[in-house]
Amino acid sequence: MAKPKQKKVRQSPQAIAPSTSSSLVYEVEMTRSAETVYKDLYRKAKEAELKADYTNSNCTTFDMVKDVVKRIIPGDPINRKYALRGELSNVFRIRKGRMRICWIASSKHRRVCILFISETLRKEGDASDPYVILQQMVDSGTLDALFSQFGVRMPRLHKEGHLGMPQ
Repeated sequence: MAKPKQKKVRQSPQAIAPSTSSSLVYEVEMTRSAETVYKDLYRKAKEAELKADYTNSNCTTFDMVKDVVKRIIPGDPINRKYALRGELSNVFRIRKGRMRICWIASSKHRRVCILFISETLRKEGDASDPYVILQQMVDSGTLDALFSQFGVRMPRLHKEGHLGMPQ
């Protein structure tokens, strides 16, 4: 007889502070668009749980993103292995499954701002490519105030090329 799956109790998306009590952990903030995606992933996972479908891909996806937001990013946000290249070398990203999460960090203020959580698959050059979307956000100037507030060097705008997007 198969063992029944154990029920997980999902925390509210407002509880995004890191679970560790270390003073080395960074405070995490999100842009409105990143928070919207995070809350939507939470809602979909919660709906699956209410149907007792704990193996649903929405549960898996939210758990991956929550782990990144609560543990991985706050614990080591300025690790160069997460850095983009070129003009966006002060922007960091992590791949979890098919998701991309991009952020900036201030070591001086010990704060992180998640700029973007992708909802699309990566297809280089495609209009829905997460890195094209991030580049458009940077080019539009909508993130300028955040870059300034965090003391992160502003990328120079380029109309024609990729701004440090990984291949």
